Amino acid sequence: MRIRLVIVLVFAALWTAGYLFPRVALNASGESAPQVKQKKRPARRSGQTATGARAAKDYSSFSHRSAKHRSLACDSCHTAPTANWLKASAFPDVADYPGHASCVGCHRTEFFKGARPNICSICHTKVSPRDGARFAFDKPGAPSQFNAVFPHDKHQDVIAAAGFDRGFRAAHAGQENAAQKYNNCAICHQTNDETPKPAGGFPDNFEPPAGTFKASPAGHASCFNCHWKNQEPTHNDCAGCHDLSQTDVLQLAAPSRKSLKFTHTREQHIAECTTCHINITRASSLRGLKPDVPITSCATCHKTSTDAAIATIETEFEKRNRDPAFVCAKCHTSEVGRLATPASHRRLFSE
Repeated sequence: MRIRLVIVLVFAALWTAGYLFPRVALNASGESAPQVKQKKRPARRSGQTATGARAAKDYSSFSHRSAKHRSLACDSCHTAPTANWLKASAFPDVADYPGHASCVGCHRTEFFKGARPNICSICHTKVSPRDGARFAFDKPGAPSQFNAVFPHDKHQDVIAAAGFDRGFRAAHAGQENAAQKYNNCAICHQTNDETPKPAGGFPDNFEPPAGTFKASPAGHASCFNCHWKNQEPTHNDCAGCHDLSQTDVLQLAAPSRKSLKFTHTREQHIAECTTCHINITRASSLRGLKPDVPITSCATCHKTSTDAAIATIETEFEKRNRDPAFVCAKCHTSEVGRLATPASHRRLFSE
């Protein structure tokens, strides 16, 4: 037993000497021992958590601005007209969201993820396989991601075919032989019969009657009269009129109007629209577009002191000259009426 222990100790000593001697020799000669290379950990990818799991992406909202969505043609998802257009409109129109095939084409994993996939909440009011109800199209309360592109200067010679139904004209573009009329703004701008809500804070409590304003075009009805198949941009070229914005665009039913007390539906107001809106046919964009009606347009009709309207305006103008605090209220609400008199007004009444 003692002999066996001695043999084991001898072998251990020899092994230790063989292991340490080469390193001592290297150090004595000035060379360093070879370094053991350590493997580098791969850099963490963007969107990954500390545990290596990728952060979950929010599919409850849809953005046309993502790189993938921007690369797609509009008609790869949207079809015109949609299957429900007969129920929604009097003419072929885009009146519904794209079908499931458009989603599944790229988002199959998200589409079939669990019993209530988050991606379904983009279009559906309730994420449930038993309830297919969708939000109204366009989604109420959701800001638009597009700016509307409409150059008035290129539409000043728009031709109106009187007596034809809008839906018929859209479906049979180019077949009308009815009388033609130029610069007819009423092709797109109809009288707004809703009673406007008065802006608060005015001492005179002015409430505009129904028919005071012309409404902006709603939907594609006016556009498709010409731009269905024969005139570019055609009905399936969405980008021809809808410009993708880098920020959400707040959609308003109508711009805020609270200055002039002018009603378009009065019997005396029968002039062509461009008689008053003199610069509209030169506008190349909807950005910053204003009614732009100078007082000289009013003077075209209201030009004699026997006219009740002009007589009142002249009286107010005289009172304003005598007392700068006087508030003009015949044409303007009180907020605007207390502003300084524009030079255009002074020139008109000094002539």
